[in-house]
Amino acid sequence: MAHIREIEAFVADILQPWNFQDYCYNGIQIEGKPEPSFLAVGVSLNMAFLREAVKRKADMVLVHHGFFGKDFFTLRGFLRERVAYILEHNLTVMGYHLPLDAHPEYGNNACIARELGLSLVKRVDVGYITTYENPLPWEEFELRLRKVFPHSKFHIYKHRDTVQRVGIMTGGAASFLKSFEKEIDTFLCGEIKEQTLAESEEMGISFINAGHYYTETFGVKALASLLADRFGLAWEFIDIPNEV
Repeated sequence: MAHIREIEAFVADILQPWNFQDYCYNGIQIEGKPEPSFLAVGVSLNMAFLREAVKRKADMVLVHHGFFGKDFFTLRGFLRERVAYILEHNLTVMGYHLPLDAHPEYGNNACIARELGLSLVKRVDVGYITTYENPLPWEEFELRLRKVFPHSKFHIYKHRDTVQRVGIMTGGAASFLKSFEKEIDTFLCGEIKEQTLAESEEMGISFINAGHYYTETFGVKALASLLADRFGLAWEFIDIPNEV
C-alpha cells in the first residue's frame, strides 16, 4: 500500500497546486492512517459525508471543498465537531479546489466538456472555452445537458437557437460571464446572481446554471479513478445531494 505522502506528491505533480492563488491548502489537510486502502470521495466535507465515509469503512477522504483557510483557525462549534470526528476515526483528509477545476484532463470543467462532446479551445481563469465542430441545435444541446446533469435544478436563459462555443466554469462562477463575453454563445456554470438574466440577455449569450454541487462531482471522481489505477486504492463516490 502507498503512504499518504506518496499519494499527495503524485497528485501535486499532476495538479500543480502551487500555480494557484486559492482559498485553502490543496493536498493533505489532516493526516490519518499512513497507508490507506479505501478512499471515500465527495464534493464537500461535512458531517453527513463523513458519517457515510466511516460507515463504509473509508480510511481516507478526497473532496473538492475541504477546509478553507490556509492559516490557523479557531476550532469552535460545528468545525470543532467535524475535526474531532475525523481524528476519532483516524481519517486522512485530502482536498483539491481550484487545481481540480482547472486541470485539462481531470478537472471539473474538462470532464464536463468531454461528457457534452465539446473540445477544449483555451483556458480562461480556471474555466475553459470549448467548442463543437459545427453548431448544435439548442434542443439537442439541452438533451445532452439533462443527460449529464440528471438531478440538477437548472436555471436556463436561452438567447440563441444554436450552440457552438461554450464557456464552462463550474461552481460559483456567474460573475465570470463577462470574461467570456466576446468568445462564446453559451455559458455553463454552477450558480446564478441577480444580474445574470439581464447581463446574459444583453450579451446575447445563453446562460445555464446547473448547480454548484452537481457541476463539481466530476473532478474528484476522475482523480479517484486515477489514484485507484496508480495505487490500487478501492474508492466510492458518496453522493450527498445539494440542490444549490
